[in-house]
Amino acid sequence: MAIVLIDPESQIAMDAVTGAVAEWSEDVVTLDVMPLYEKVEELEQYVNDMMRAMDPSTTTWGTLPGREGVHETAGFLTNFAHGFVIGTMIVALVAFTLAAVYKLHALRLLGL
Repeated sequence: MAIVLIDPESQIAMDAVTGAVAEWSEDVVTLDVMPLYEKVEELEQYVNDMMRAMDPSTTTWGTLPGREGVHETAGFLTNFAHGFVIGTMIVALVAFTLAAVYKLHALRLLGL
């Protein structure tokens, strides 16, 4: 924390970072909050990244350039694969059910 003494006799000092002018005394403890501000800014970047993650057309903070829309593509392919698997299972269930019904019908016609 940089402090500039404006007038040592009347003990007036200026904070070089904020530009605040105040009375200065040696018995007052000062705290450098700039590292705290840096951590808060880093946390804000993480929060903004989490908010951007909700939008599928954007990319996250640490990704390589040119990956815009990758979440939309991944979501489409995932939903397509799930739909294909579930649709195949339903068609197989219907086919096996119809085969069983026709087999029972054929056995009844044969008298077995």
